[in-house]
Amino acid sequence: MTERRRFLRFETALNALCNIGTDKSKASYKVKNLSKEGALLITDKKLREGTEIDLTMDVPGDNVPIFASCEVAWQKGPLGSSSYETGVRFKKIDNPDKGRLLEYIYTQWLKLLDKK
Repeated sequence: MTERRRFLRFETALNALCNIGTDKSKASYKVKNLSKEGALLITDKKLREGTEIDLTMDVPGDNVPIFASCEVAWQKGPLGSSSYETGVRFKKIDNPDKGRLLEYIYTQWLKLLDKK
């Protein structure tokens, strides 16, 4: 299988609130991993490629959430517990939020290196 990712993904366990498509209600999901351009969410809904998602992520140690507009790039599932792995691509994320997100990813990467 050919690797198509342009950026490394870093394992994480962030909480996120999502508005999916035109649905104005928020659903709580987990962010399983992050990269510079996207994230992997664990969702309980089957979603089509291109579905718009407004994502609000809580980063540990930071009391201001990070906001991103995303779209579904791919989805796998249902998995054993009727959940889906949902890959999303960041469409819009403000530079300060992107900087805070990349800083979080970098600190997680440093912690991983310290364990080796």
